[in-house]
Order: sequence, then C-alpha cells, then structure tokens
Amino acid sequence: MENNEGIRNPERKPALRPQLLTVLCILTFIGSGLTGFSYLFIYLSYDQMGEIVDQLSFKLPEFDMMLSGGKRFFLSGFILNTLSLIGAVNMWRLRKVGFHFYTGSQIFILILPLVFIPAFPFSVLSVLVTIAFIAGYAVNLKNMN
Repeated sequence: MENNEGIRNPERKPALRPQLLTVLCILTFIGSGLTGFSYLFIYLSYDQMGEIVDQLSFKLPEFDMMLSGGKRFFLSGFILNTLSLIGAVNMWRLRKVGFHFYTGSQIFILILPLVFIPAFPFSVLSVLVTIAFIAGYAVNLKNMN
C-alpha cells in the first residue's frame, strides 16, 4: 500500500488573496502597527511625557487633551490596535475570524476617546474611513475561510 500523506492534490490550487484585500491589510499593518506602538510608548513613558509637555515653550492643546485621557486610555488604545493588527494578520491569511477581530476593535477605537476624554471632538472623517475599511474587508469575506 502506498503512503499518500505527503503528496499534494495537484487539482487543488492555493487560495489567492485578492488585490483589494492585500492593500487593505498592508494599510492596516501600517496604521494599526504605528498607532499601537505610539500608544504603548506613551503609556510606558506617560509621566515623562507630561513633564516634557509642561516644559515646552509653546503649547500643544491637542496633546494636552490626549494626555488628559490618562494612562488607561493609552493602554486601552494599544490593546485595541493590537487586536486590529491581529485581525488584519488573520485576514491576510484568509481567515474570517480576522474580520471580526478587526471590526470589533475598530468600533471600540472610535468610542475610546469619547469615553476617556470628555472634550474630545467627534470625528466624522474617522467614522467614514473606518466604515470604508470594514466595507472593503466585508467585500472580501467570500474569499476567506
């Protein structure tokens, strides 16, 4: 009897990742990766960041507003961006579970500043970009397992 375990099925072709999915994943790797790294850096150096901002001769009201969210804001942002990145990696590998990780984390990323920073202005542009990415990924769900 022949051992066929190591032989591949020549009729079965590996699934190809659509170009749109590839572009969306790369953009998510860049966006969520850099944002997550930034949030982690600020979380780890939160006290020093406050001192640096206080010592500046010019004021950065946006940065002051972000720092008003506290350390938990930056830790939460890091965790959510990491989940978004995990979702993109899974979708890169054509796994549907990645879509759910990505979508959930992106929704919470939109809500996060509203919870931690009362004066944070609502960003319609952020909502539209998030919807566009989720829609782009949703179109590609049929290509995922």
